[in-house]
Amino acid sequence: MTDFLDLKTVDQILEMIKGFTPLAAEKVPVAAALGRALAEPFLAPHNLPGFDRSTVDGFAVRARDVFGASEGLPAALDLIGESQMGQICQLNLGPGQTARVWTGGSLPIGADAVAMLERAREVRGRLVELVAPLAPGENVILADEDAAAGQELIPSGRVLRPPELGLLAAFGQTEALVRRRPVVAVLASGDEVVGVDDEPRPGQVRDVNSTAIAALVQAAGAKAKVLGRSPDDLAVLIEKVRAAATEAEAVVLTGGSSAGQKDYTLKALAAWPGAEILAHGAAISPGKPLIFGRAGQKSLWGLPGHPAGALITAEIFLKALIRRLLGAEEPAWLGGLKARLARSVPSAQGRRDYFRVKLSLRGSELWAAPALGKSGLIATLVGADALAICPEDGEGLAEGDLAEIRLL
Repeated sequence: MTDFLDLKTVDQILEMIKGFTPLAAEKVPVAAALGRALAEPFLAPHNLPGFDRSTVDGFAVRARDVFGASEGLPAALDLIGESQMGQICQLNLGPGQTARVWTGGSLPIGADAVAMLERAREVRGRLVELVAPLAPGENVILADEDAAAGQELIPSGRVLRPPELGLLAAFGQTEALVRRRPVVAVLASGDEVVGVDDEPRPGQVRDVNSTAIAALVQAAGAKAKVLGRSPDDLAVLIEKVRAAATEAEAVVLTGGSSAGQKDYTLKALAAWPGAEILAHGAAISPGKPLIFGRAGQKSLWGLPGHPAGALITAEIFLKALIRRLLGAEEPAWLGGLKARLARSVPSAQGRRDYFRVKLSLRGSELWAAPALGKSGLIATLVGADALAICPEDGEGLAEGDLAEIRLL
């Protein structure tokens, strides 16, 4: 068992999280796949849209037939027919010919561009005059322009958003192979913690963490199983942890994670058969009394009891675990967002500090105003848009410095 004074760095803990294996895959209806991580690459089964089509209402042409056309010298073309919507057009354009086509309609054979109605005029009989030149491919989507058969369109690990679901629907996919959603059990501990609907007596507080952590878990794509509260009783905690771990991939206890006389979280997690405590204490602020362990493919967590400390450590570590279990790709922008600090903030070397900040625009530049507050306060998180990060080798950030930020 690690000693509380042997603090693990943020990067060390994140690296240990990579040791967990993504969960098994399952097929779900595309309509229910929003927010799920794709378990295999999706390759286009055929060309999309599958036929050459117009993007405007107008006249299909061979671009070379309208070369040099202008208001003073229009190109006169013979109108040979119309492309019917919902059908592949069988008309075959020869030199000097055109056909009427509507937005989304199939192009006639031989056509490679479409003149907009605004640049055409029908003068008499079957004659159409076009008053502007066209380049090949103008106002046209080719048969494989959206996607070519066999092309990888959605990589494995992509969290499916409305655009990805729309793309799957375009190919007639009714199901998607996604990773199973992990179950995260959440338990609050402490004699002083009462239910949200209870009236706390002097010295008691309502259970903020169960609601907040469960919401974070669900927003990250996992299922939250809220177990209620446990008193500061080691035997009760051990029993609740064992019951939770049989049904969940991760067990999260809030409170009792430090090294005080009634801090039983470490012992309760360590009592799970085969449990290995990987970290008791993290070089992070807020959230130093973090506990992280594993038993096989199950992870065990002790988060600080203070709401800000619990939520920030869950934001950094629990979200990373959920992404790992989902097999979800790491957002490319996660470590690249920066904002300029509106005022200086102090920090201590050897730990990574996460400051709550409110974001605003000054001209075209993003600024972050720190909302400093103790880890027992939750209102400072409600007013925050992001976390500004001071790295371990820094002694604070000065007003005007560019700081890495993490959106909340």
